[in-house]
Amino acid sequence: MQLKHKIGAFAALAVLVIVAVFFFTGGSSQQDARGRGNDGPRPVRAAVVEKEVFSDRLEAIGTVFAKESVNVTAKVQGIIRSIYFDDGETVTRGQEIAAIDAGEQTAQLNVELANLEQQRKELDRTMGLARDKHISEARVDEMVAAVKKAEANVAAARVRAGDRLITAPFGGIVGTRRISAGALVSPGTVVTTLDAISTVNLDFAVPETFLASLRPGLDIEAEASAYANETFNGKVVAVDSRIDPTTRSVTVRAEIDNEDLRLRPGMLMVVDLIKDRRESLMIPEAALQPEDNKQYVFLIGAGDVADRVEVVIGRRRAGFVEILDGVSEGDLVIKEGQQDLPSGAQVEIVNRSEVRVNETPAAQAADMHLGRS
Repeated sequence: MQLKHKIGAFAALAVLVIVAVFFFTGGSSQQDARGRGNDGPRPVRAAVVEKEVFSDRLEAIGTVFAKESVNVTAKVQGIIRSIYFDDGETVTRGQEIAAIDAGEQTAQLNVELANLEQQRKELDRTMGLARDKHISEARVDEMVAAVKKAEANVAAARVRAGDRLITAPFGGIVGTRRISAGALVSPGTVVTTLDAISTVNLDFAVPETFLASLRPGLDIEAEASAYANETFNGKVVAVDSRIDPTTRSVTVRAEIDNEDLRLRPGMLMVVDLIKDRRESLMIPEAALQPEDNKQYVFLIGAGDVADRVEVVIGRRRAGFVEILDGVSEGDLVIKEGQQDLPSGAQVEIVNRSEVRVNETPAAQAADMHLGRS
């Protein structure tokens, strides 16, 4: 009997202990659920809702072309007499590149100049006789025509002599020399290349599905393997009028300033076409709490009380998300520590000094009004 009484007493004591443990742990859990347990407010890390430039980007591969490019060639057949440039030299429009021997053409020009001078003198004498009525008007007309013919012959001789002088059609950088002095050249013989690259064109292909969003004026950012981690900025200047039926893509041309002449024709560049650039509210992606196809964040208000609010999100980019509605610039949202946090719980911002540096003036003024330190 005594053994049975002892067993009963131990069982009763065990039940009392279980009830006590459940009571205390349950109460503590309820307090923790409200964010106000024995340890005080829930420690969290916050982030400031900030406005940033946000845009849609389309990546493509492009090739650099000179703004103006030409093969400098000879117009006539002859022997190269002189070369006036060095490889890679910068030249201006009209600057002499090379000269073909023009001895015969120069002599012919001198003959035509002498003939023109003689015809003008004859015309002057004829005009004097015409004033005294010693010569007919028909003779005067003949002499006027002779002078005009002589002037035309001089102009033609100048052109023939000028064709022996090869000049730069525009300013730019000449390439390597393709001929030497004394070489016999024919019409079309390449003397050198000439490229104007203070501004360069960047051509790249974009799928036709994006045609509706393409227009001149869009910004681009491009990178070249020759210049690691450096971005070159430019603008779209033209969209081709035709779509390639094989690739179903359209060629887009952008211009990039290249005053330092580092970009050269033929270079391959990775292009980011920037569409729909706008200022948007951004928060860390970690601050979002998805639930039933909706998105929520914890907004920290007066007294460091966190309220759960629904937000409308837009585009995403690495680590951040665009907020279209639900918060305002300068608001504080919880980015760490919001798991199982009920709405209306008090929190402790462990990185307060960090977010105060980033807060907008309006948010800082609100903090001062609430007496926050």
